[in-house]
Amino acid sequence: MAKSVEYPSAKFPGPPRITIEVPDDWETLTVPGVQVAVAEPRVEGQFRANVVVTVQRFGADFTLEAARAGLDQRKAALPELEELGTGEIEVEGTTWIASEYGYTQPGRPTVVQAARYAVMDRGGVATDVLEVVGSCGAESADDQIETVRTIQDSVSVQLD
Repeated sequence: MAKSVEYPSAKFPGPPRITIEVPDDWETLTVPGVQVAVAEPRVEGQFRANVVVTVQRFGADFTLEAARAGLDQRKAALPELEELGTGEIEVEGTTWIASEYGYTQPGRPTVVQAARYAVMDRGGVATDVLEVVGSCGAESADDQIETVRTIQDSVSVQLD
């Protein structure tokens, strides 16, 4: 006998509803595998600051420490990594791993990234890992990193 399995349902919760606040002139982008992507207006010859939000589903036992290990592994693969700081922050009752770093690919300008990860329990049946990564060019990072952080601080997540 066959049974019916439904999505979304208690066993398979639907995706979180994500809201972010961005400057009026920033544009939305469609990027495969990314739930939300926004960027400042394009200026020829300059790195385009951007913020992307992704959600990945894991088993119910996935932890913030496992997310930190994944971040460390990802950063270890970056060329000429310069660690600016990593720790935990609290934003509206949610604990995030926050990491800021720069890296340089051969023949390209240095990129500064601010990455944040939060682990969301989905009722004991799954865990969603929310990743919010902002990027800007090193030459304008002093100004743009504050905009990126402000966007990251504005992230609101609603679990249905």
